[in-house]
Amino acid sequence: MATFTEIEIIVLFLSIALMLGTARILGEIFRRFKLPSVIGEILAGVMIGPTVLGRISPDFFNWIFPAGTRLSFSIEVIVLLGVTFLLFTAGIEVDLSSVWKQGRSVILLSLFSILIPLALGVAITWLRPGLFGAGSASLALSLFIGITLAITALPIIAKILLDLNLLKSDFGILMLTSAMINDLFGWLLFSVLIQLIESGTVNAITIAKTILLTIGISFLILTALRYLINQTLPWIQAKTEWPGGVITFTIIIGLILSAITETIGIHAIFGAFLAGIAVGDSPQLREHTKEIIHQFINNIFAPLFFVSIGLRIDFIRHFDPLLSIIFIVIVFVGKIGGSLIAGRLSRFSLRNSALIGSGMSASGAMGIILGIFALEYNIINQATFAAIVIMAIGTSLLSSPLMKIFMKTRERLNLVDLIESKLFVRSLKSRNSHEAILELSEIAETSTQLDRRLIAEKVLEREQIMSTGIGDHIAVPHALLEEIKNPTLIVGMSVDGIDFNAPDDKPAHLIFMILTPEDNPNSQIQILCQIANIFLDSETRENAIHAKNFSEFIATVKFAYHKSGDRCE
Repeated sequence: MATFTEIEIIVLFLSIALMLGTARILGEIFRRFKLPSVIGEILAGVMIGPTVLGRISPDFFNWIFPAGTRLSFSIEVIVLLGVTFLLFTAGIEVDLSSVWKQGRSVILLSLFSILIPLALGVAITWLRPGLFGAGSASLALSLFIGITLAITALPIIAKILLDLNLLKSDFGILMLTSAMINDLFGWLLFSVLIQLIESGTVNAITIAKTILLTIGISFLILTALRYLINQTLPWIQAKTEWPGGVITFTIIIGLILSAITETIGIHAIFGAFLAGIAVGDSPQLREHTKEIIHQFINNIFAPLFFVSIGLRIDFIRHFDPLLSIIFIVIVFVGKIGGSLIAGRLSRFSLRNSALIGSGMSASGAMGIILGIFALEYNIINQATFAAIVIMAIGTSLLSSPLMKIFMKTRERLNLVDLIESKLFVRSLKSRNSHEAILELSEIAETSTQLDRRLIAEKVLEREQIMSTGIGDHIAVPHALLEEIKNPTLIVGMSVDGIDFNAPDDKPAHLIFMILTPEDNPNSQIQILCQIANIFLDSETRENAIHAKNFSEFIATVKFAYHKSGDRCE
């Protein structure tokens, strides 16, 4: 192929600059309003795509995004990298070790949050195939619609939990872990569906071979390769410049596995997703390194992919309001209904079950990615794809407000009232997180009358699932205890700082150990939320860290609490 001409190079660079620039502007606007930035990035594509720019200035649109040329092919390659890396980062969020430790509840939640919307999606396809532009329902179409409505958006859920200050709570971990399993099975089913479509035959033997091949490669990657990565990472970190060496190593793993899975007939993006799980699940990969990988991908490659969604179709021309509403209703009914069933079996309250279901309803980028490949394989038409994008945006926007509604409770806790002088340590002697938890557990014993070993065991068990360093020199180790009746807060301060594996890699100078009754998880949510809100202000953090005694510390907290008000209602 001949090299690019001068004008082609100019147009290519300008088109990428336009995509990134509009994505950043609208993404930041949405972020300011505490909404998922991905929605702004998708809308940026709608603005510069055929829906808006193509109508206002068709000549300019066709010049900067020429269809069927080498330039459009080059952009498609960059977009393919974007979606591949996006699935890689989604995989990094999956912590297999936490899945095994969550037990029966997370399995039930994952199972029913997949099965109910999947069944509803398949049913609506068979009952009303005309909604999707098909004369009669096909197995491929039914399975695709069911999978799209069943899969969750793990990155969106993590962002919502972070915005609501629930990410580090036991409740948040339960929801996040359920979403992890949901994503894993969703992509497993989708990879099987793609193989069936490419093979062109649907029979028991073909389906069995496809499922076994997909499960086999998944098992191999998540066991043997995961072990090798875990053994290799310490050497990479010791022998190469940090964090560049680790980032390069992980990206290489992602690209190789993407190529391997594509070679054997399983789509490349599934290989990237599995690679992310294998890399992210390693205890050798620190939270700060994960955060750098996320920043690298989420600020460059992912926005290009999300903008490209709006470049694909004219959303005004192909907008089907009925189909969009049906999709959104099915997702919420299926997810909340599935969570209510699982919650009943797990003895959760109706409120908490509905809270989990509303959070799990966010489809976001994952549903859109499925839609793009279904569109390419001619499983769906453009109207159905437009409805999927609108469904993804709608569920992502509505999930957070619904969660806030279900979070409201009559019982209100005041963080200031929970901080007592006898449960306050001005200078911890501990040198690491394990020692700090043991030291704080010893102090907690005097107030709760519980064995310090029991307290430490529960808190450390929770710490192994996900580190509780929230960044900005703060850590919030916590546990739900069956034996405790009232919420208890133990505060410790460290002059030198203690490593709690925070995303920003900063040592914790303020450690809040939170002990709450097992039958009242909402109290833990409230306390975590208030800590996050109060110490969001840098001046408050500095004053608290440098407080010379309990009186100065509590005065700082009181002032900040009354100044900011209770935003956790």
